[in-house]
Amino acid sequence: MFDIYFVAFLLIFTVSCFLEIIVFNEEILLALCFFSFIFFCFNTLSDSVLSSFDDRASKFEADLLVSFSLSKSTLVTNFETFFQLRGFHTKFKILLSSILVFLTLSKQYSAFKLTSSIYSASFAKLAELVLIDTKLTAAFQKNCISVLLYPLVFKTTKANNFLITAPAATSLSSTANVSTLKMLSL
Repeated sequence: MFDIYFVAFLLIFTVSCFLEIIVFNEEILLALCFFSFIFFCFNTLSDSVLSSFDDRASKFEADLLVSFSLSKSTLVTNFETFFQLRGFHTKFKILLSSILVFLTLSKQYSAFKLTSSIYSASFAKLAELVLIDTKLTAAFQKNCISVLLYPLVFKTTKANNFLITAPAATSLSSTANVSTLKMLSL
């Protein structure tokens, strides 16, 4: 139960006190009281202090994991919606290319001027569609960057994120207005 060094220390301490090598004055008594208090606190309170620190650490870890899982789920849902929109864009490109091939082949075999003018108007409208598609793609890429990448890189809030995406939205609406005016002019 007792360590040999502890017993040796007690023996040396009692001999030195008996021979008056260690004199008990106010400072020595105060130091002995302090060391006994520290020893008592360490032996009795160490388990409760350790358990309270462990509880706080586990609470901080749980809060961190909850916030991380929420931000992860938000990013995953945003990525999935943008990925689905990307699929729509690819399907639109395939449809557009097939219509262009059809119109090109049918223009070669058309002999009437009326059908030729219809085909040229169709080509003009398809060119406008391609232009709108490229502008929509550029706006989509800007929105993807501002919604997904800017908050990760710069750790911005949603209010600051709106200020970043506002110019892309205004350019998209002005493009829609111009294309609507061109359609009405024909």
